[in-house]
Amino acid sequence: MVGVAGGQGRASPGMSAPQSPGRAPRGPEGPQRCPGAEDPPSEASEAPARKADKLSADERAAYEQAAPLWAAGPERLYASLARALLACAVDAPAGGGLAGGGLAGWRVLDLGAGTGVAGRAAVAAGARSVVSADFAHGMLRRCGVDLHPVAADATALPFRDGSFDLVLAAFCLGHLDRPAAGLREARRVSAALAASSFAPGWSHPAKAAVDDVLGSFGYRPPPWYVTFKRDAEPWASDPAALGRDTAAAGFADVRLRTVTVDTGLSSPAQLAGWRLGMAHVAPFVCSLPGGRQAELRQAAEAAVTGTSRLVVSMLVLIAR
Repeated sequence: MVGVAGGQGRASPGMSAPQSPGRAPRGPEGPQRCPGAEDPPSEASEAPARKADKLSADERAAYEQAAPLWAAGPERLYASLARALLACAVDAPAGGGLAGGGLAGWRVLDLGAGTGVAGRAAVAAGARSVVSADFAHGMLRRCGVDLHPVAADATALPFRDGSFDLVLAAFCLGHLDRPAAGLREARRVSAALAASSFAPGWSHPAKAAVDDVLGSFGYRPPPWYVTFKRDAEPWASDPAALGRDTAAAGFADVRLRTVTVDTGLSSPAQLAGWRLGMAHVAPFVCSLPGGRQAELRQAAEAAVTGTSRLVVSMLVLIAR
């Protein structure tokens, strides 16, 4: 456990009292992104900031294009991981959780919601309401109206102070341009946070196997993904850094644990679909002619045949 004294999240003078979360405006193309004001530059001790402008646009475009293949592949993996995160969150406080058995009556914000797997897990755990926030409209459209999708900037959320009882950030924090600002926003809108990332050093043989196949088809990782792997993912997987910056954001009780999750994915088709549907790969796959896509998928499935069942080592952060 990492424990550091922090603020209590009181509303500043002139700010609205906590109320129910608002909805972002919608247009003919779906939910509209809410503009956010700039925060002061992060201090050197905080989570690493990334150059936001083109990086955000490129990453957003990749997730927009990836939505169909994501739903057919990676979504099953991340649904399993979301259920594991919720299980940790609803554990009794003595065991490091928050709710002691359920989220009955809780208002939940699913931050970086994607296609809504964490939000659905929250509903299954008894949440009274869920709002799904993401910057990729194509992903949000797959959430369903019951998860109240809102296109939003996680570093400048369009909600009043204290609008939620819990923020879920399932594999989200490492994707933020300014993760320290995202943590502060999570603390502003909610008294509790449950977040996840891959544990340091975790991998699976299918990743390298499919990467080799992709390379033979002409794929090269996009610059935004190279930057993410170099700058952001190491921070999100570092318990010391993640715990320090979460405490600096104002959470008084910060706990981290590593859990092992058997995702149930084991067949060559499932493992290949997981990798080919990831946002840094799916746009390339979709750019290939139909016959070439089929050849790639067959080659990827052959490459992962015989690899082990997909069991993930996941870092879980619970803070309040």
